[in-house]
Amino acid sequence: MYMKRIIGLAITSAFVVTSRLAYAQGGVASGLYEIVSGNYTECCGVAGETRFSLPNQSQRFFWLTVDAQTDLATMSFLGQDLRTPFSIVACPTGDQIPFSFDHGFTFSNSLIFQVDPGPPPNGIYWNYSVSNSANSLQINGMLGMAQSQCIDVPTQFSHSNVVAVLVPRPRMSITEFSKEGALLFIQGNAGWTNVVEASTNLDSWTAISTNLMPPTVCPVCPFILFRDAASTNLAHRFYRCFEIP
Repeated sequence: MYMKRIIGLAITSAFVVTSRLAYAQGGVASGLYEIVSGNYTECCGVAGETRFSLPNQSQRFFWLTVDAQTDLATMSFLGQDLRTPFSIVACPTGDQIPFSFDHGFTFSNSLIFQVDPGPPPNGIYWNYSVSNSANSLQINGMLGMAQSQCIDVPTQFSHSNVVAVLVPRPRMSITEFSKEGALLFIQGNAGWTNVVEASTNLDSWTAISTNLMPPTVCPVCPFILFRDAASTNLAHRFYRCFEIP
């Protein structure tokens, strides 16, 4: 469910670059989103209500998947490492409760994630909405516990006015194939580290290039050129790339 990398794929034998984005009926795109603003609130233990501004280290990204076949969606709040889902502890000795939700329903221009109180001991429930806002998503909702074993810790956790923008996938193409090897043109996001991997069978992959995308006035315009000299004697050579912040 959790996505730590955004991948592009190129094939030397066919000179093809593939990129797919899934859309819900309302136009909400699957993918990795970066949180740019919003609030996260915990309520109502002994300390009362506590509010945190987003993004922060534990909530910097938002992963959304929309299945066009079933019109169902999943989503997860992710930390800065793109792998760790944000979570809370029901009680000091309780289990981690991740902010990862499935079985979301698609409506016109929005997604709804709703679950009634679950089984004891905590009776967890949530209600979240994800809607389109100009070139971004707006996320609002709350996760709560109908029952709790502890009276001195928060039992309601909410997100309000969270705005997240889609992180563009890196784009890759083969601009030249000669006796010196394939020349790859890779475009990505400024300040992110781009890793190129190669394979001969689409099963085993090996990293062949790692580069920091240079800063530019246009955040999604930086590019690198990479020559793969090892491809000269191969009948088939597959490439993919991913980025990490």
